[in-house]
Amino acid sequence: ALFLLLSIFFFFLDYHLKFGVKAGWNYSNVNAIDDKGEPSGYLSNGGELYGGIVLEKQISEKAYIQSGFIASYTDAITFIELPVLYKYNFYKNFSVIAGPKINYIPDDETSQPYNFKRRFGISVDLGIDFKISNHFTAEGIFSKGLTEQYDDLILTYYDARRDVYRLGIIYYF
Repeated sequence: ALFLLLSIFFFFLDYHLKFGVKAGWNYSNVNAIDDKGEPSGYLSNGGELYGGIVLEKQISEKAYIQSGFIASYTDAITFIELPVLYKYNFYKNFSVIAGPKINYIPDDETSQPYNFKRRFGISVDLGIDFKISNHFTAEGIFSKGLTEQYDDLILTYYDARRDVYRLGIIYYF
């Protein structure tokens, strides 16, 4: 993914690269099964915060590649997210965003009631953003978890996949 991004950045040298920070609110919906095989999971209690850095490379008059690093939380689990998103400006200051994302769980399993089956997972993001000014952009993104990453041993749900609804602000330097 890093090689792809670097290739894109160097190929489209006529367009600028923007760097920024992002922060906002997550609402997580963890889809899982219980010990009887029935649907189960976890819903956020009011949501969690997220934050990170963002790189955005313009590749044409209306198209961009956006990537970065995001730290977010669900229940007591930390997720490090590495998205590679395509962004297309479809109307004035509105853009649609879509693409894959790698999710990594860095937490120590011994201090938590979880069994981390897969530390690395894949999600697909789809969203919209609105350019408020040259420095500020508001974003709304839905992320669909595709990988069963962990089990919760206390709440007894297993094969958990995390879906996230996200609202936030990006500040570009």
